[in-house]
Amino acid sequence: MASTLFDVLGDEWFCVTAVRGLGEAYVLARLGAVGPDPLPRYPIDGVAEHYSLESWAVRVYCPEGSGWAYVFDALPQMGVPFKEPVLKELSRGTEAVSVWQPLAGPVRVAHARDGEILALFDSWRFDPASGKEPDRLNQALDRVGFFLDEPDDDFSDPAAALEAVESEFGLAVNPQEVAGPLPTVIVPVRAD
Repeated sequence: MASTLFDVLGDEWFCVTAVRGLGEAYVLARLGAVGPDPLPRYPIDGVAEHYSLESWAVRVYCPEGSGWAYVFDALPQMGVPFKEPVLKELSRGTEAVSVWQPLAGPVRVAHARDGEILALFDSWRFDPASGKEPDRLNQALDRVGFFLDEPDDDFSDPAAALEAVESEFGLAVNPQEVAGPLPTVIVPVRAD
């Protein structure tokens, strides 16, 4: 299985968190997001001209009938939807999975449920995910080729991490919709 998220996000830098069972209004409320009414909508490559690189800007994608809402860091070096307080709030009463590829850094993957981080994975540590309940995430990562002594020469940490969570959690996005204009808001800065 190839990753549809990877098709649109690429491997340079990205951060995406998928939240089960929440609609756009609930996601925005949990983020404490602020923005004008109506919310501005920016494409994936059009955010930088509207926000500073240090802003906690996110784009929200809620495909109807998918059962998942997606929060994309609009300027992925910040890793906003991966930040512990944000991830905990998004997963309250449900579950969330997040993948963050900072520029020139390791791929990080987190699984959270009911406001608690269950598993964390960092590809540069060469160890399985750690946490209270890492088994599900470790099995998903193992299936796509992490934890091998000699990975294939064409193995891509970002592509494999996205493929692992898409496969394990049943995530599905429309790449054209993700790349296109989506509601974009600022998440108030929270301690992390």
